This record gives sequence, C-alpha cells and structure tokens, in this order.
Amino acid sequence: MRKAFALSWLVILAGFCAVPVWAKEFKLLDGSTLSGEVSDGNDYGVIFRQQGGFSERVPYSKFTQDALKELGALPKLKPMVEPFLDLPVPPRPKPKPIVLKETPRVERPTGRTTLFSSFFTPVGLAVLGLLYLANLLAGYETARYRNRPAALVCGLSALLPLLGPLIFLVSPTLEPEGGPAEGGGPVGAPEPAPGMVVAGRPAGSTSRRVGTPPPPPGAGLRVVAQAKATGEGAGEPKVFNRGEYTFNRRFVETQFSGFFRVVPSEAEKDLVLVVRTPKQEYVGKRITRISANEFFLQLLQSGGKEVSVGFGEVAQIIVRHKDAKEND
Repeated sequence: MRKAFALSWLVILAGFCAVPVWAKEFKLLDGSTLSGEVSDGNDYGVIFRQQGGFSERVPYSKFTQDALKELGALPKLKPMVEPFLDLPVPPRPKPKPIVLKETPRVERPTGRTTLFSSFFTPVGLAVLGLLYLANLLAGYETARYRNRPAALVCGLSALLPLLGPLIFLVSPTLEPEGGPAEGGGPVGAPEPAPGMVVAGRPAGSTSRRVGTPPPPPGAGLRVVAQAKATGEGAGEPKVFNRGEYTFNRRFVETQFSGFFRVVPSEAEKDLVLVVRTPKQEYVGKRITRISANEFFLQLLQSGGKEVSVGFGEVAQIIVRHKDAKEND
C-alpha cells in the first residue's frame, strides 16, 4: 500500500517537472509573455495548451517579430505567419565618394584694364565694325530722306560717325528744280492757272527748293488773285480727297488758314469751302472753331448757320469760287 501511494506522488511530481521541458514562452506586443505548447492554429490565431487547460485563440498581430519567427518554424503555421513578418530591409549601397573638381576659370588679362581697352579685343572690334556700318547706313537713309547727295552724307558720316547723320537730319530737305511744287504735286506737274487754289506746305516744314527762296511764314493757303467771273470762268477748284490727304486739325489749320478770318482777305473773299461727307455736303464761307476731332463750318446759305463736321466723316474738301459750277 505504501509503495502504490509513493508511486502516484512520483508520477504527479514528474508531471510538474516535465512542463518546463515542452512549454515555450512567446512574447506579446503589450509586454506580456504567453507560455505553453501550440495546440491549434488557423488564419485567425493560435491556441496554446497550458497546464490545466487551453488558452483562448491569440491573433498573430499581437505577437512580436521574434515570437512570430518561432511560430513560423512550425510547418503548419508558416503560411499563416509569413504575412505578419517584416520584410528584411535590403542593404543600402555604399555611396560613391564625392570628388571635388576644380572649376575652370577664364584667365584675366594682365595689366590695367579699362572700358576702352575692351574695344580692342576681337569681339570689341567686331562690335565697332557693326556700329560703323550702321552709321554709314544711317547716313545713306538720311540722305534719301533729306534729298541730299548720298556720297556727301556718307562721306561726312565716315569722317564724323554719329555726328554726320545728325547734321543732315536736322537740316532742311532740298527739293531740286522742277521737283514737287508747294502743294505737294508730282514732279513736272504744270503750274496752277490763275484763280486756282494752291495748297501750301504745313507751317514749320523743313523742306525747301534748291535755288528757290522758302515761302513766307504763315502762308498755309495761298490763293492767286482771280478775276470775278461766273460759271466756267471762275477758275479750277482745288480738290482734297481722303486717301491722298490725312484730314486732321493740323491739315485744316495749315491748308485753309484763310477761312479762319472773320474778315476774309481780297484774294479769298469770293472763295467757298465745300465739305463732302458720305451723307451730306456742306458749303461754307468760314471755319469758326476747331478741335482735335471736329471743326465748325459757317454755311454760306441758311442764314450763316453753323454745323460741326468730324474729321473721320470728311470724304472730300473742295475750295472753289462761290459762283463756279460744281464738277463731280
């Protein structure tokens, strides 16, 4: 009897001593430790067999990486544990050493350098050559603009760069004999007949005719004395058409200055100003007022009524004798 009782205690004691042999410890992320033997495992977690029973199913997400590696060592749990294992970080390649290279620098010229010394370099000489050619071209264009001999202007421009073209640019334009008349007619045009209105150049013009004295200052509209006549004997009218002339305030003030007088002169007292627009025709004897966009014409009839005419509306301006017949 005593032997059976001693044998049962030895079996119980051997069971308590055998637990540490087959049980393992698995660390969790919260810092606790779970001891036991893996009893069952699926996609949702692991059940451990512990002393005195079984644990609840523990999800794989609660185990540390070391514990997951121990669980992955079991063939039946390896496929389910692998998704929770961190991938190994590939080794970073060793960076190449940075090699500092010396920056190539342009050699500075020796000696004292100034702004003028830069013009004696190849690039500076090329720039000077281009500027000199541009100076000669400016002289040639100035000669054409001022009707001067091109050889004379270009020669002076070659001797006096920049100054030569400026001298001829500020000088008056020369018109050769037989050239354009004061009214701006073509070369070789016949002189106006007596009684014909001749439009002069704008006041302040720098043009003059070679061998001919300049016109007197203020002679905007020059009217040749004409005999009083009616019908066809009244002289040819002077016609200004849009497209041939630019109608603006300066044009009216310079070409028809005689019509601004309250008391017309002897040569202009029998002349009238005919202004044609796309809608109407006005026959006036005096320009009373003028602005930047329009002028006011005092009509010959209708008791001297005043009308305003915009420069943009004017299609034609005619200066004729008041008794002359209209010729379209």
